[in-house]
Amino acid sequence: MQTLGFFTPHESASHGFTLVELLLCLGLMAGIAAFALLNWQRVQERSRVEAARDQLINDLQSARMRALQHGETLQLVRLRDCTWATSAESDWSCGWELHTKATQTVLQTSQLSTPLQVTFAKSTPLDINPRGDLGTVGERWVIKSRQTAFNIASTLCLSSASRLRWQSGESCS
Repeated sequence: MQTLGFFTPHESASHGFTLVELLLCLGLMAGIAAFALLNWQRVQERSRVEAARDQLINDLQSARMRALQHGETLQLVRLRDCTWATSAESDWSCGWELHTKATQTVLQTSQLSTPLQVTFAKSTPLDINPRGDLGTVGERWVIKSRQTAFNIASTLCLSSASRLRWQSGESCS
């Protein structure tokens, strides 16, 4: 057979992939996707914990300022009307509400929209006195993921002079 120079038929060239190569690539891609999904879920859960922690810090600072400005005692009380809450008195997982202690007028409500585990060391509401003091030294909130496999927790600690600080983990040490 005569060829034209630029067109030569390939008799032994193969086109495409073998089934083994295709399955190997698909298996590798599935493994990478599973690893990426697990890390993505971990990042999402960490951001939920951090958002709840930041909300609590902002609400406590706002309550301090409000108590100082109005010269009255305020209370931070836990909410109890969500599906993931437990009956424990230290469970603040639904959120919290700020109101005046004398008249029980609601000033602010912060509901948590994700099922996190939020606990406060005391079972009574937190009083914020007219000087803006938040309580006693050593009180703490622990905000953690309900998915124990992730082991994500953040603790909001009350130190001297009603200073708030946070750290990773479940203790204030």
